Amino acid sequence: MSKIRVSYLLLVGLCMLISACTERRVVIGVSQCSNDIWRQKVNREIKIGQYQYKNVDVVITSADNDAQKQVRQIDSLIEEKVDLLVVAPSDAKTVTASVERAYRAGIPVVLYDRKIDSPHYTAYIGADNVAIGRTVAHYMAGQLGGKGTVVEITGERGASPVAERHQGFMEVMRKYPSIKIVTLHGDWNVDGAKALMEDYLAKGGHADGVFGHNDAEALGAVMAAKEKGVNKDMVVVGIDGLPGEKQGIELVEKGDFSASYIYPTKGENIVPLAMKILQGKPYKRINDLPSCLATADNAELIDMQYKEVETQTANLDNIYSSINDYMKMYKSQRLISVLSVIVVLLLLAIVFYIYKVAKTKARIGKQKKRMAEEKVEFFTNVSHQLRTPLTLVSGPLHMLMEKGNFEGEQLKLLQIVSRNIAELESLTENALNFKEKVDAMGKNADHGISDENVSRLVLKESRHDRLVNESEDEELATILVVDDNADIRSYLHSLLSNSYYVIEASDGQNGLRLAYEAVPDLIISDVMMPIMDGLTFCSKIKEDEVTSHIPVILLTARSDEQQRAEGYEHGADAYITKPFNAHLLLARISNLLKARRLKPGSSTQQTDAVKEELEDMGDSERLFLDKFKKKVLEKMGDANLNMDALGAEMMLSKVQMYRKVKALTGKTPAELLREMRLRKAYSLLKQTDKTITEVAAEVGFAIPGYFSACFKKQFGINPTELRTK
Repeated sequence: MSKIRVSYLLLVGLCMLISACTERRVVIGVSQCSNDIWRQKVNREIKIGQYQYKNVDVVITSADNDAQKQVRQIDSLIEEKVDLLVVAPSDAKTVTASVERAYRAGIPVVLYDRKIDSPHYTAYIGADNVAIGRTVAHYMAGQLGGKGTVVEITGERGASPVAERHQGFMEVMRKYPSIKIVTLHGDWNVDGAKALMEDYLAKGGHADGVFGHNDAEALGAVMAAKEKGVNKDMVVVGIDGLPGEKQGIELVEKGDFSASYIYPTKGENIVPLAMKILQGKPYKRINDLPSCLATADNAELIDMQYKEVETQTANLDNIYSSINDYMKMYKSQRLISVLSVIVVLLLLAIVFYIYKVAKTKARIGKQKKRMAEEKVEFFTNVSHQLRTPLTLVSGPLHMLMEKGNFEGEQLKLLQIVSRNIAELESLTENALNFKEKVDAMGKNADHGISDENVSRLVLKESRHDRLVNESEDEELATILVVDDNADIRSYLHSLLSNSYYVIEASDGQNGLRLAYEAVPDLIISDVMMPIMDGLTFCSKIKEDEVTSHIPVILLTARSDEQQRAEGYEHGADAYITKPFNAHLLLARISNLLKARRLKPGSSTQQTDAVKEELEDMGDSERLFLDKFKKKVLEKMGDANLNMDALGAEMMLSKVQMYRKVKALTGKTPAELLREMRLRKAYSLLKQTDKTITEVAAEVGFAIPGYFSACFKKQFGINPTELRTK
């Protein structure tokens, strides 16, 4: 009974600690199709909506108008098990499958601004784009007097607003046979629309009016017409009506635009709608946002209203930041109080156990036959009921003292807690020493494993886990084994582990996740597996730019040529039939890894930093290196450029970036960056009159002396000698 009471006290204390340190948070994932100024405004407004709830976290991603990238981001949010998903699809057709996958997984989906090709979503919030198209058409027809030529510049095909705005626009324009409509397909940005308009005018085209599907496209058309010196009186209408420099409202005020349709953002409505859904409250499935046309008559007033809203938003941000600081302080104080209570409970428990020890020692002479059983029972209880909760208290406390910014009264309280925990550890050690005293009395020690031996065993296992999870021998190639048969995985692990670093997955879906996270040097996969078969798994590996370079060996029990051909069609590099010869498998692995290292793109003897034409390299690999090169060239002058930042821009982790570049080029990303910088410097020194210091700064070397040393190491000649040749 007494043991039950002690356990109960410890359990209550731990529950108090857990409840103080953990709070159920609602996570809302937002997948934006782009990160333009309109979307940035939406994201700020989403934060305003978040302020209404204390337990809501919002995770916002941007696909940068890349539909495949958005699919990967949505899949990642699904895997992270967000509570609700908000999606603005970049391309309806491409993104629909991912949205449906989330919906089927039980994750509510709110479509924002754009729609998908499916009814499988929870709610929609956005403007009526068909009505917008009609309004613009009526306005433009009135301004033109029902005749003339109108150039319509659409956004990217595949986005639902493009089709809907065009539909509404043409419904009205068909009523005006004297108005000719010329439709050009743009990409939502200024430069693209400008190029389209320049080409149209160069071919003899004429425009009395321009309808841009957003303000950026309308501005591009205006710029092209001004440069050509034509159509000075064009009726120009855009969509967005944002405030700020070179945005819709300012362009209307200046007279560059005739009008801009204010496309409502209302991002602050997203979180409240999401919470209604999650809390089971009534909500509207279709939420149309009202808006209006901004013309010269009302643009100034609208601009003033926008500025007032921005001021209020900034004030809200400041207030929320202050509240956040106060809440963090409150939570820290509450945690300290809970820790103090737990320490007191543990001290009471240890006193009780010391008492039990004393009573046990007094009865040793009378109960010799039961001593071994009492010893095992007693020290098992001590180990499980004292050491475990003590670890759970001391660990968080030390982390809190190391990472927290405590001072004054708070620091004193923490120090008191720390001293009492040290006292607890001392008392526990004294209690455990009692066991050694009992053993010294001549009792048989073979009744069980000593606590010290158990501890050593646990520590040894823990150390092993850390070595496996946190360290990686760069000399060993990493092989991912994917097979639903545990015996096969165990056999392959024992066969390969002496020469390679082996990681395992029991199905294609988990294998795909591991491949994406670890980027192994080679994959061995079974064909017949649940959840995701080997052929599908192989295709996905070869389609993704992060993993496309990885050789894949498929294992199968079938030996027919048709399946073998199917395997190669899905991108497999080798095909081995079960039962397989171990020597054959090892030889095939060795040859594939050797061939990977000997590819032109991975050769350490390659003369160019990044070759754009690699005959033996796949399209995906070539595109990856080209993308890497472009990112480096864009930021080459930044002396503080690091691979973490570069990897983030390419949507890759540090491990993915390192292993992908190393596999394709034989160089680390840092080595490749330095080589590209030096080759650019070589070209500048030969072709320009810039000083060596100027050239060094332009390619990202902050210290000229270090630049000269690296230059000589690369080319065998210093920059000064190159100039004098």
